[in-house]
Order: sequence, then structure tokens, then C-alpha cells
Amino acid sequence: MADGENMNGAEAKASAPDDNRIRVVLEKPVLAHGDKITELIFREPTGADIEAAGVPATIDFSVDPPRIAFNQREMSAMMVQLAAVPPSAIRSLSSQDWINSAWKLSRFFVPRLTT
Repeated sequence: MADGENMNGAEAKASAPDDNRIRVVLEKPVLAHGDKITELIFREPTGADIEAAGVPATIDFSVDPPRIAFNQREMSAMMVQLAAVPPSAIRSLSSQDWINSAWKLSRFFVPRLTT
């Protein structure tokens, strides 16, 4: 029997990957919930996440090319929420892992320029 053949529709949907999740493989593992983790998986933010953490990335269209800027505290708070890890895990990230995560998450916080 092939994988998934014995699942009903709801079970199959629940186990399907979420296309809007962002996976970041860490160059340096960190501790989260007592375990060493080697990647962070961020879910897509909601309006409630933005209310709680703020908008952690902005885009400045007054320069060419437009410039993306991060609010570090808001981005760290957003990372905590979206990856469901304690703040200590985000604070322990190497600078490169933090920047890689922030850049990958920035797509959720800048406007789509298509109509």
C-alpha cells in the first residue's frame, strides 16, 4: 500500500506540507525547549502576529532601488511567534542565521507590486 492510501481526506490534508512555511537551515544550532535545533520553520504570519509583534520590515520607495529595512526587536519578536520557539533561541542565533531568517521572512511584510 502506498503512503497515504489509508488516510481519510482530513488526515491527508492535515499532514500535507504548508506551502507558505519558510524553512531556514541554521549554520550554528541553538537550544529551543531543551533541544538542540538545526533549523527553524516559520509559519505565515497573521494579523494577530502583526498586532503583537509589529511590522518588522519596511520598504523605502524613495530611493532607487527601493530599500528594505528591518526593525530588529520586532523581527526577533515575530521570529519567536512564527517559529514557536522561546526568545532565548532567537537571541542565540548567529548573526548570519538571524539575517538569513529576517530576509526570508521579509517577503511577508512588503507589498506585492502586482495588481
